[in-house]
Amino acid sequence: MTDYFSSSYREGRARFLGAAGRAGGAIESFVHPAIKGPQGEDLAIDCARFGRTDAPRLFLASCGLHGLEAAAGSATMLQWLDLGGTKRLPDDMAVLLIHALNPYGWAYASRSNEDAIDLNRNGIDWSLPPPSNPAYADIHAILLRHAADQAGLDGFTGDLHALAAAKGFEWALVGSAAGQYAHPDGLSFGGSAQAWSTRTALAIAQAHMPRQGKVLMLDWHTGIGPWAEPYLILDAPGGGGEQALVASWWPERQVHCEDVVEGARIEYHGLLTAAVRDLAARSGQSSVIGLTVEWGTYPVDTMIEALVMDNWLRHRAAPASDLAADVRAKLIDRFLPADPAWRAAVTGQSEAIYTEAIAGLAAWN
Repeated sequence: MTDYFSSSYREGRARFLGAAGRAGGAIESFVHPAIKGPQGEDLAIDCARFGRTDAPRLFLASCGLHGLEAAAGSATMLQWLDLGGTKRLPDDMAVLLIHALNPYGWAYASRSNEDAIDLNRNGIDWSLPPPSNPAYADIHAILLRHAADQAGLDGFTGDLHALAAAKGFEWALVGSAAGQYAHPDGLSFGGSAQAWSTRTALAIAQAHMPRQGKVLMLDWHTGIGPWAEPYLILDAPGGGGEQALVASWWPERQVHCEDVVEGARIEYHGLLTAAVRDLAARSGQSSVIGLTVEWGTYPVDTMIEALVMDNWLRHRAAPASDLAADVRAKLIDRFLPADPAWRAAVTGQSEAIYTEAIAGLAAWN
């Protein structure tokens, strides 16, 4: 059985370019103008297109927006290409694979980019003031109080539970994860301007979008949902026609909207899928459905701790210390478990998700 999981950004990029080339894709590469990888290698967003250049339907699959999560999404792409997915496309549909949206994060094992930005909170309209997140001030005070060793993580979790008891679980979760723009050294920082990855991703999407067509964007992630299960999150209000439509494409799975975590409703700021949808609306191009597919790893508390680990490594750690190395290893496992059964479950279920996504897009009227 082929192992489609790559051990590094460098390996993953080489494998993607090779697989896309063998499948006959039209490949474009966008190299970061200023940053190199750990071995001096180029850091690039690569994309490969398959199908008619004038196809009115586009299935856009992307991975690696949260750097170290990339290997799972990349594995699904490699498998789909290897199994001949490009040969089974409807005549009126093209596929665009965008690989490693945050090459810095994958190369350096971080969720955030070269500027410590959470890129999935960076897709806001930067001509307007950024959204506010008043709950985050409470989270930041807790964050600065604790180190990322086990005692510090336990202390952070305890303080977070106390905050949830005082102000509500939703307040604590929105503060932690929805996105904030006031604390560059904080959790879920969305930046102070549009990042290179966001700008590049939007330019790619606009260049490939059909005129007056239909686009399904599927962005692969890890970290939310039950262990080794795909968890579908639609970038649209719950209870609407779009949720019903997407649910009809995956009738055996729940399609989440604001109800990403049980017991809380989260309106995320700056999602890339929303930015692509808004770009299409402004330019009078296609109708866009934006769907995030997460591969579940650990419980919510554990994954919020992982956000703290990533933040601590970027802003407070001594990079060469034993503690930093230990925290980095734990961080990687939280978003990319080494467990062979978890990895086999990802590739074992992903092929059907590609097939169902393509069938749903083909049937969308």
